[in-house]
Amino acid sequence: MNKNILRNPALTSIRPDFPGNELVRNRFVNEDHSFGAGFSTVLQWMLSVNPQRAEKKSDPFSISIKCDRTIFSDGEDAVTWLGHSAFLFRISGKRILTDPCLYSLPGVPRKFSSPFPTSEMKGIDYILLSHSHRDHFDERSMKELLLVNPDATIYCPLRMAPLVRKVGGRKIVEAGWYQEFPEDATGIRFVFLPAKHWNRRYMHDTNRELWGAFWIGTEQQSIYFAGDTAYHSHFKDAAAILPAIKHAFMPIGAYKPKYMMQSSHTSPEEAFQGFCDLQARQFVPMHYGTYDLSDEPIGEPIRLINALLPEENNFCRQVIPGSVYAL
Repeated sequence: MNKNILRNPALTSIRPDFPGNELVRNRFVNEDHSFGAGFSTVLQWMLSVNPQRAEKKSDPFSISIKCDRTIFSDGEDAVTWLGHSAFLFRISGKRILTDPCLYSLPGVPRKFSSPFPTSEMKGIDYILLSHSHRDHFDERSMKELLLVNPDATIYCPLRMAPLVRKVGGRKIVEAGWYQEFPEDATGIRFVFLPAKHWNRRYMHDTNRELWGAFWIGTEQQSIYFAGDTAYHSHFKDAAAILPAIKHAFMPIGAYKPKYMMQSSHTSPEEAFQGFCDLQARQFVPMHYGTYDLSDEPIGEPIRLINALLPEENNFCRQVIPGSVYAL
């Protein structure tokens, strides 16, 4: 078997015993060597009837938005949700955007508009990309954002730089799992971490680019952004290495049918278990309610996670897009 290891030699690692990301036949793999759902599994899903079809059709769930533009002003550390996995953070005076996908996707309309037009989203210092799936790395969103933020630094997984350059990115740094990006002058630290997922934008490029999660840290903050992931031991591994995590941004949607989605996405129950494994203080749900990507009713994920979270965990239990929350 043709196997080798890849990492960014210019970056340091927070886990010296981890040699780098494994490539099998020039494709990245998960820690358990899984590749994600295969074609036969996807075909089974396409030919099956959703047992929740009637419930899904009648689900009254919807999301309203606000447009609190104070996130673009100076102030204390804060965050706003733009939908799906896109968050805009204000940390130590810097603005950090995750996984911008602000428009409808081919064949998949957004359920609500992004709170802010991209022309207003100026002053972004960093864009963090967890992987290149189209609901996390949207070319139109990136092109428009980089027109008004041409000097934004983009942190992304290994081998993703060519895609970022294509949409106008200029300052790009790639990382493998456990590698630390250059520290910001204000002291913000960024670390790329494992996730259990996969990658593809076209028919021929499965797992050519890496995927992963991010940790953002300062003296006041310890933030875990899970990206797209299934449940695996990487949550416990992160807790063992990182400072006490304050906020965990966890994906809760696109988990049915289980036989296909469990290898790629966490269910609300699995996201809650991951949150417990991280030993994080506060849970922030994401990856739900914005796009209809799977078989569960669109409001089911947030209803389930609300039932699982302890009453005292009241941070962003159901975040309102465009509202600003103190960190």
